[in-house]
Amino acid sequence: MNVCMKQDVQVKSMEQTVKHAEKYLGEVCHLLGSYTRKTAKLRDKADLLVAQLFDLSGTEDREVQLGLKNLAEDLAMVQDYRQAQVERLETRVVAPLKAYGDIIKNKRADVKKFSSDLSRELKELQTLEKIRLRNPADRQSIAEVNAQKASNNAQRCVRQLEETITDFQRQKLEDIKRIFTDFVTVEMLFHAKALEVYTHTHHNLEAMNIEKDLEVFNANDTTCPSFMNLTVLTLLHLQSRSTLQRQRGMEEEEEEEEEEEEEEEEQEEEEEEMYESETEEGQNISRQSYAAQYAQMHRWQK
Repeated sequence: MNVCMKQDVQVKSMEQTVKHAEKYLGEVCHLLGSYTRKTAKLRDKADLLVAQLFDLSGTEDREVQLGLKNLAEDLAMVQDYRQAQVERLETRVVAPLKAYGDIIKNKRADVKKFSSDLSRELKELQTLEKIRLRNPADRQSIAEVNAQKASNNAQRCVRQLEETITDFQRQKLEDIKRIFTDFVTVEMLFHAKALEVYTHTHHNLEAMNIEKDLEVFNANDTTCPSFMNLTVLTLLHLQSRSTLQRQRGMEEEEEEEEEEEEEEEEQEEEEEEMYESETEEGQNISRQSYAAQYAQMHRWQK
């Protein structure tokens, strides 16, 4: 009877192993599935943010426009990495955990079958034990043979159940190690790439010279008064010019000198504008987004 009790405890322990695996792996699978779906939703929201940043950049002046454009391009690139993260989580983490639903179902069926066989053998042992207690010689010898046979069958059932549960436990531990190693690897890959992109983006945002845009804004803001002043000056100039034209004592040499001075001033202004344009163009090239530089490098490698 002690043997029967020991075997019954072993069976219950094995059933508990399967039950714990079903409960806790199921909860982990559910949470990781939710984690993956939330990551996909975060990717979708970031895509909307990228589109909004492009729209906003179109309303700003050169410096902020370039900064926002670079930010949008880099943020879009990070979402490409996030998409890869979602796909890897689904295939390497969530899918293997989902597969444990069927695995546990099969193991539970195996445990139930072996448990039923063991229970039947244990009942037979109990019956034969009662027969032996009646003490007739012939019955006792028959009971002992049958009891030995039932005991052997019961031990065989327990051994098969132990092998099944041991294989299940080994496979479960190996899968847990592999699944969570893959999970951490996927997370590390995404965050390493995102950090690389965002570091470049941060430098670009720090390099934004908002004072330039403020100067442009203030210049545009004073265009209307300046135009009115210019109109008044022009009228006065025309009046004085008509007066001077009536004065026949004006010399042609003074007019030529004025024209030459005006031409020189215009030429100097054009040269300054060209220099500023080239300088700004060079700065814009050096302040490309990480995504643009990556695409350019990829084209060169081809």
